[in-house]
Amino acid sequence: MKIIEMLAPLGYSCRPGISRTGFKGITIHNTSNNNKGANAIAHANLLRGSWKNVTTSWNYVVDQDRAVRCVPENEVAWCQGDGRGDGNMKTISIEICDNSDGDIKKATDNAVELSAEILKRYGVTNASSYLFQHNHWTGKDCPYDIRRGNPYDWDTFVSKVQEKLNGSGSSSTTPADQVLKVGSKVKFNGVFKVNEIILPNSKYPNGAIGCYDTCYGSPCGINDYIPSGPLAKCNSDGSSANYNAILNVGDYWKCDNTFTVIGVELPTTYLKNGVAILEADGVQFRCDCGPLYEVANN
Repeated sequence: MKIIEMLAPLGYSCRPGISRTGFKGITIHNTSNNNKGANAIAHANLLRGSWKNVTTSWNYVVDQDRAVRCVPENEVAWCQGDGRGDGNMKTISIEICDNSDGDIKKATDNAVELSAEILKRYGVTNASSYLFQHNHWTGKDCPYDIRRGNPYDWDTFVSKVQEKLNGSGSSSTTPADQVLKVGSKVKFNGVFKVNEIILPNSKYPNGAIGCYDTCYGSPCGINDYIPSGPLAKCNSDGSSANYNAILNVGDYWKCDNTFTVIGVELPTTYLKNGVAILEADGVQFRCDCGPLYEVANN
């Protein structure tokens, strides 16, 4: 299964940029959009277009061919219908496409695979305690198809996810060079160049830098800036590290701090290493997993 990223625009009603307050599991939905062509990409484009000012969204939408990430896993998606309750604030949402010209069996199987991959990263071994129907939060008749046994019922869905967690069944998710999990301890591996800067402000009391090597290309996304507090200015070979120096565009930097992974986003066609959510100076930021290396938990 391919996973691609087509993020909804940050700051609009569909994606206000609110951080999840915890992790209770995954909420499963059906789109209940039977129109021809209403596949995962069409739903991603909906959030980027006519629905960007609507308080409705989802973290992932899945069809027979792919999964599309529309809201980062560490952010709230307005999908569970319980306002600021645990459904919206503490679960990751997956919408399963049921368009009339799609294959509902393959789409649901892809949702099984995606659910298992997410739960593995959070160290979950018992799927039934971490999988929820939309119905659980609000009583809505959703996931509509699964609740009617199309292509199979809820108990079968959960058991298929459990099989994946147990290691049985095949997986075709895009491979990464390493697999980080929530709670992993990581360090930056190497010396990097400053490509953009943000001057000190209320969000970044020590300022922040944008680095194309750590944010999977350019320009930097709004959540890809690294707070400058733990960073050292250095030479291109890493020598003469100065943690009190002010970083400017074109400077080189390194960091000896150890960070705890707060969240991990699965590898996609475009983000082949996956994305880690880290925190510095009280601010969370996204980082390509490629420049990170895992250190032993002490």
